Amino acid sequence: MNAQATSVSALIATMILSDHRILQLAWTTPFSVPLGWTELREPTYLAHQPWSARLPDHVFDSAWARLQHGAQSQSAPLVAIKYLADEFTEFRHGSVRLRREALPPWQQGICSRMSSVPVHAAATAQKFTGSGLQLTRMACVPREQDAERGRSRQLPLLRPEEPSLVNYIEREGLHETHLHLNGSTHAEICWLRAIHSPRAEIRRFVSIWRQGSSAARVRELIKQSSPELTPRRLFHHLQAASRLRALLVAAANGLLGQKDPLPYSCEELCSQGDEVWRGRMRARTPQCNQQFDVGSELAWMTRLITRLGEEPSIQLTRMFHSYVLLSNDYYKLLVQGESQFGFDQFQKFTLTELREPAEEDYAARFHAMHGASRTSTIGYLEGRFAPKSDPSKASRLIQSILSGYLTYLRDPQQKAISREVKWRPLSRLLAELEEYFQNPSTEHRKIHRLALVAHFIKQPWPPAGKLSSGPYRHYPLFMQLRRTTGVLMSMFSRWPRLRTWIRGIDAAANELHAPPDVFAPIFRACQRGGLTHRTYHAGEDFRHLLAGIATMRDALTLLDLRDGDRIGHGTAMGIRPSLWIERMPDTLSITRGEWMLSLLASWQLSRDLPDMHASAHRLQYELEVVANQIFRSPVSAFSVERAMALRGLCRHHLYRHYSGTASANDEPLSNLWRNESDRVIDAVATSPDDVGLLWKWLSAPDVIQRADEWISAESSFLDAASYVRLQQALMKMISDRGVVVETLPSSNVRISQYYSVDEHHALRWMRVPGHVEEDDPEIMVSLGSDDPGIFAGDLETEFYLLYTTLRKHGLSDAASLQRLAVLNERGRVYRFHDRALS
Repeated sequence: MNAQATSVSALIATMILSDHRILQLAWTTPFSVPLGWTELREPTYLAHQPWSARLPDHVFDSAWARLQHGAQSQSAPLVAIKYLADEFTEFRHGSVRLRREALPPWQQGICSRMSSVPVHAAATAQKFTGSGLQLTRMACVPREQDAERGRSRQLPLLRPEEPSLVNYIEREGLHETHLHLNGSTHAEICWLRAIHSPRAEIRRFVSIWRQGSSAARVRELIKQSSPELTPRRLFHHLQAASRLRALLVAAANGLLGQKDPLPYSCEELCSQGDEVWRGRMRARTPQCNQQFDVGSELAWMTRLITRLGEEPSIQLTRMFHSYVLLSNDYYKLLVQGESQFGFDQFQKFTLTELREPAEEDYAARFHAMHGASRTSTIGYLEGRFAPKSDPSKASRLIQSILSGYLTYLRDPQQKAISREVKWRPLSRLLAELEEYFQNPSTEHRKIHRLALVAHFIKQPWPPAGKLSSGPYRHYPLFMQLRRTTGVLMSMFSRWPRLRTWIRGIDAAANELHAPPDVFAPIFRACQRGGLTHRTYHAGEDFRHLLAGIATMRDALTLLDLRDGDRIGHGTAMGIRPSLWIERMPDTLSITRGEWMLSLLASWQLSRDLPDMHASAHRLQYELEVVANQIFRSPVSAFSVERAMALRGLCRHHLYRHYSGTASANDEPLSNLWRNESDRVIDAVATSPDDVGLLWKWLSAPDVIQRADEWISAESSFLDAASYVRLQQALMKMISDRGVVVETLPSSNVRISQYYSVDEHHALRWMRVPGHVEEDDPEIMVSLGSDDPGIFAGDLETEFYLLYTTLRKHGLSDAASLQRLAVLNERGRVYRFHDRALS
């Protein structure tokens, strides 16, 4: 199976516009010297080589020839942009649209590597010119109208715009059940901010690069995409791009004369001081008033491509190509690429801080989620945020989010150009929000309704760089969770109206860093404090399929998820086991303790299945072997089961019990935590041996050392059919408990072993013929976008991706929409929102 989503010619065209090798060549080559097909072939070939290691060179050569054929005197960069426009877009009903069948490879193969704006501009230029319309006038319309209404800051994502889906979305709205507010800003917005104020925008990035706790991982990300990049070079890139843009905008608007001198090279652009540069620009382009927004970006690129088609210019073409290369080099620091599989890769994009300046403005994100029409694309929106353990930081964060939302509510269509958020005390802000929704004239579909979900952050064990990891497993994480929970509950006490907005809890970040049992006391404390809606990231990324299944089962049982609670992702329960086995190495590394828990959960799921008795006996035997290695004493599978069933006990109260430090006089937030102490006391009284074995697992240094040792496990430890039966047993548990699974197609394609959305497990859960397994129970599934900025999409994109895939698999328009409507309806029915605002 081919892992590449796009055609070879499209991939080559994308590399011509985005690869760091070509950027390095463009940076040093004078603008007066053309970079033709001969000069670009070698760096493009080297960029393509990792994708063609199992293909003969003639595949690349043929695709290269296809691009070059018919180019005549046109430059390679413009041919590349126009080729992508021709392959992926069409002109329908006066607008540029994606071809329906092209959406999945467009999202996976193109938008994961480069910004869509130049391709959108080329498609607009070609379609208007081809239809005989006046491009210069028509290209102005989106910018001028949008600037008047302030909407030009939103990224115009390309989609097929199927009539049935357009009608459905306008009528019903899409219901977002899994979106992280930080990570939702698109790279193009961040880019335009960065080139407007380069020093300010990368200040935090420089700090992280040099001395941050995540510096090594950030540098790994950078070396993957642009090996020569450093903070200093990044600043030069942004400075050069800002100046290139000023000149290109002037050229696009006809403000540069033929005799006006153009810069010698990118390097020369960076050699001039700011004051000299500004004086030079004022003298040469007095009418050029730049707007750093996406609407004007699309408009001037459209004009420029048109001009270069009519009046070819080597220098302007080279400058435009350099600008596109610079923007895409930055883009790759914000968007997870097609080749960057796994959660560890994803997490690096959250650590660069390059999104942080843009994401201080929450109003912009709420406006972007509203969409371009009068009616909001989103009906119900759940935005997730990371709660803080510092009270002042926690209140400021909530104040920023809700202030941005109130700004959005008062101007949903963003008619005002200014979006300055007025500061107000949190108590007053909450009162104004309440007053807004008490107004009977508030129309439901004109806005999206917000609920906030606090997602606690999983942290690694053992903690990196810590001299002491504490008296039990995950001690630093658990103590931080306790502090954060206390701050969250104290905020509810101080501002009771916050309960209207903060509606649920979650635990996010790297699934391999912390198991569900760490969060069990926290979830119970929050539930006692009134946060009764729960969801949990589980089965998203896993070292072994059995480990992913085990994490999901543990989340269900240890967190007691049921009755409308949710699980995020759940890939381990949906991925086709034969595909997982095929794509993974024969032998995998896993810690002995994680393998023990994987065997335990698999044994528990399989032992009551009549066709799994042989597998259950093998699992039980292996479980006892591994448990004996960890505890260095004979331990039965049933003893392990009883002890591990108690993992949800509060480990800090266990520590206090076994260390003799428990005291009834120093319980923080006793109304929340005394119940946890009572649970421990009852468990010790009724099951002392089981609690004792659990405490060894949590705290005994020799047991922890043996449990954390790395061992080998076969990916095909069980055959594919047995894995399917375990998945089905887990699906039955989820169905019986009334738990909803949040599915996130683009996120899962990047993080799991999928090559494209055609393989995604949502098709199995939607019972699409050819994907559903015999005896699969039906489960409830909702739709989410996760981190749309990092995956270069949004919830509407996810909706269209699944629709396109259903149509590709032979379903009719009506049948496809019916299946998608069920997912959307689950999001509406099982939303966490305060019903008083619905």
